[in-house]
Amino acid sequence: MKYVDGNKYLDELSIPGTHDSSTCSVDNDTEPQTSLAKCQQDYIPTQLLEGIRYFDIRLGKNNENGDPGIDHGICYLLKKDGGFIHLSDVIGYFKTFLNENPSEALIMLVSRGNDEATDDSVTTAFANVMDNNSDLFYTSSHVPTLNEVRGKIVLLRRFKLAGDSVDGHTWGLDLTEWDDKIKAHSGKSMCLVKYEQGFEAAGNTGDKEPYSTAVYAQDHYSCTGSSKIDWVDMALKAAAEFEPSTVDITAADGTTVQATERCWFINYTSCTQNNPFTAARVVDEHLYKSSYINNTGVEGTKENCRKRIGIIASDFVDAALARSIYQRNYDTQHKQTASCYLPARMHMTYGDSLSDASLQDGKTVGEGHFRLVDSSNVLNVAASGHAFAIEYVDVDALGNETVTELRGSVPIDIDPRALTPHFEGLEGLKAGEDVRAKIAASLEGKLETDACTAQLEFVHDANGAPGTAMAEGETFAAGTYWVRAKSLLGDAAQNYTLASDGAASFTVAASGSAGGAGNGTGDGNGNDAATDSADKNGKGNKSKGSTGKLADTGDGSGIAAGLAAAAVATTVAGAAMLANARDNTEDVNE
Repeated sequence: MKYVDGNKYLDELSIPGTHDSSTCSVDNDTEPQTSLAKCQQDYIPTQLLEGIRYFDIRLGKNNENGDPGIDHGICYLLKKDGGFIHLSDVIGYFKTFLNENPSEALIMLVSRGNDEATDDSVTTAFANVMDNNSDLFYTSSHVPTLNEVRGKIVLLRRFKLAGDSVDGHTWGLDLTEWDDKIKAHSGKSMCLVKYEQGFEAAGNTGDKEPYSTAVYAQDHYSCTGSSKIDWVDMALKAAAEFEPSTVDITAADGTTVQATERCWFINYTSCTQNNPFTAARVVDEHLYKSSYINNTGVEGTKENCRKRIGIIASDFVDAALARSIYQRNYDTQHKQTASCYLPARMHMTYGDSLSDASLQDGKTVGEGHFRLVDSSNVLNVAASGHAFAIEYVDVDALGNETVTELRGSVPIDIDPRALTPHFEGLEGLKAGEDVRAKIAASLEGKLETDACTAQLEFVHDANGAPGTAMAEGETFAAGTYWVRAKSLLGDAAQNYTLASDGAASFTVAASGSAGGAGNGTGDGNGNDAATDSADKNGKGNKSKGSTGKLADTGDGSGIAAGLAAAAVATTVAGAAMLANARDNTEDVNE
């Protein structure tokens, strides 16, 4: 809202919101594909960063501190850390966000969520919140201008007042007739859930002024996602076509003054005849394509995209859908998102995707990511600390990518990638053979196309641990030995480091006897006795790196991270020798 004209009234804006805002994690019903209670994919702090400014909060029973839990019916909801979320947590999220972003304003619709809460318990709990945060809430029935409520929470109340805490507070716009009005409403049209006129201070203090406030809601929920679309479109059209009028307000002394009619439009896209996830896939996709949300390119609908559409409260909202709604409030100069910005610096590991890099002082939301402007740039250790031109790519809920104008030059620090050596050919070894030629090391985590091999070092056994290194050309008599990775060789070696030396023991049998077996690895430092069986190091071993995630050199295309198809071994003197490429290739491809 930083770039929105502060003289605009909130009912003149297009505001993204969430239905049952706290339902990202539910205590007994968590799978989005089947859950009847989970309505959101993100926790409230993330929703705030995505641009959500309307929150639907439902209060359940109090804990021992008088702090109501947040519920969806019988289900009590969880925070990201796994603990139950309470009203104090939600207010804490809002306060932190508004302190960091004082140009923003939030709208909070508060309801009694189930019968474990009472009107008295909810009233008392919320009175305590307002007492402890006297400057945080806007509680007038007036529809405020944005400047009046920057840094504040606009309270809309759906719970009835009861108990000793009612007096001494103003309680926001009274929407307690919402449910009854919606149930009694007939016809596919907006339901007038509140119409109020009078004189009231335009805020918590100040002279009383005339006002006229109407609240129209579309909350038809007994339907499927497909049938809900017509209701959502009807509400979009009604909000876009509304023209405020001037009405007469009669004062207590009988005089008449005029006021401009202000009108909230609240459009709920949720329904109950599908589970929330299934319905949202249908309705959210429709919203993306709606001429009231995004410009379709059709000449006859271009005007629709410039009209206000009120509050849209949806399930499974992402950053792209939220942005499509709130960007309608901007002029052309500020059309780009204000919810993400360039980092001062980025930090990544060689071979990872730039989208996985950590950001210094930067912020992204949703599924969007940064990428290199020039995909031919190479992100390797030699380039660490250099500045690269990057741009932000937005990804909507349907997976569609849009390159934004958020771009700039940012230094990128690149750490070497850690490799873990695994030894092969440790079985069947006999004295008098060229043992060095039969043992090879594969490197778990290496990019397949990179030229990088392990330089091996052979070591005498010292009571079950690596002892002194063998001299170059020293022959192998019958007995126990160790092999370990000493260093890395090859053109790409600078991009890697060894996670450990992978020290593994093996047995050399006397000539003419059965071959010895490898005995596994130590802790990587050569200090532990071998514990693993030979099949952990034999040629049949399949490294998890062979099926690892796709790594990325920075152009977004990705290349397979894992083992090289052919394992290469080197002697202590550094002479590289090719291991059995065919066997290894078959193993990797199993």
